[in-house]
Amino acid sequence: MYTKLKGICILAIAIAVEFNAPSPLRPTRECHLARHSKQLASGIWGVVDVSLESLFPNPLIRYRRRPSGCLIQQLPNGVAKIVWVEHSEVGDGLVYEIVSPGRENVLRLPERMMRKFWANLSDSAENIWRPVPLKEAENVLAMIINAEDEEGQPPGTSIVIATTVWVLTSPRRVFDFLNNEGTRNRVNLVTDSNKYIDLQWDILTYGHHVRETGYIDNGCDHGNQVSILEVKSIEDQIVVILLQEIYTTLTGSYVTFAPVEASTLDMILNGGSPENLPILPSGFSILPDGPKGNEGSTGSLVTMAFQILDTASSATYISPDSVATTFKLVMETAECIKAAMLNPLNLGT
Repeated sequence: MYTKLKGICILAIAIAVEFNAPSPLRPTRECHLARHSKQLASGIWGVVDVSLESLFPNPLIRYRRRPSGCLIQQLPNGVAKIVWVEHSEVGDGLVYEIVSPGRENVLRLPERMMRKFWANLSDSAENIWRPVPLKEAENVLAMIINAEDEEGQPPGTSIVIATTVWVLTSPRRVFDFLNNEGTRNRVNLVTDSNKYIDLQWDILTYGHHVRETGYIDNGCDHGNQVSILEVKSIEDQIVVILLQEIYTTLTGSYVTFAPVEASTLDMILNGGSPENLPILPSGFSILPDGPKGNEGSTGSLVTMAFQILDTASSATYISPDSVATTFKLVMETAECIKAAMLNPLNLGT
C-alpha cells in the first residue's frame, strides 16, 4: 500500500501480527501493522511499524503498536548492530566455567530449550490450553503435547501445566531467589512466631542436594548464564542432571531448566550435535507489574510451567491421576514462592 505524506508517496506493507506474552493466562495481542523500511545511509537501514488501528479503529482490539522499529547498522566482519525500540499501548483489561570443545554446543541446547519453553508458554492458537477440573484451579491451565513424530521431543505424550501468580516483590529479587541453587530446595523461613519452616520451591528435588558444577556466561548482564546442576541424594549419588539457563533484562527475566542424561552431556561437551536431542523444558517467566512506587517497590507476575512425560495420558485425554499430580506440583511451587517472598530477609539472596 502507499501512504501520502506532504506530497511524498511512501511504500509500506500491511501485515497482521500477534504478540504472545510468556503466560497462557494472558491473551494473545493481535493487530494490523503498516511496515516501512528504508536505507538511511550507507550501511544503515531503518524499519518502522505503526498500528493501522490508529487509522481504522476497531473496538475489539485493545492493543496498538505505536511507532516502533529498529535501526540496523552494518559492521565489519559480517556482523550488524541492531537498536530496537518498542512503543505499545495496551488496555488494562488484557492483563489477567565450562571450558571444552563443546562450549558452542552447550549454548545451542539451552537455546532450543528456551525456544520450546516460550512456545509452550504462549496463548498462541497452536496451543490448545484446557482448564483443570479441580477446586481452586481457576488460574491453572493444562496442555497435551503428543510428540510421536516431532524431532527434539521425547516420544510419547507429555503434559504442560502452567499458572501465573502475583507477588509484592521486585522482579530482580524473585529472579535471584529462583536461580540460586542454594535456595532451590531448602529455605529456612522465620515466621511471625519465630519458628523456622523449611520451604522449597523445587518440589521435584525434595530431599536432595542441588549443586552447580559449571557455567557459561551468556550475555552482558552478570545474571545471564547457562549452568549445569547436579542433583544428588543423601548418599551422594547423582539422581539427575539439570541444564539451566537464566536470563534477565529490564522488561522480563526467565529461569528455564530441563533434565539431561549424563551420557548426553558428555557427548555435547565433546563436540556432538545437540540439535535433535529430546528436551522437556520447565521454568519461570518473571515480569514487572506496574510502575515503581514512591519507595521503589513494585510487584511481579510470575508464570511457572512444567512439562512432564505422562504415559497414562494420550493425545486427547489426561488421566485424573495425572491432573491431580501436576496440579499439586504447580500449586505447591506457587505457594512456596509466595511464602518465601513474604520474608525476603530470610532468603539468603
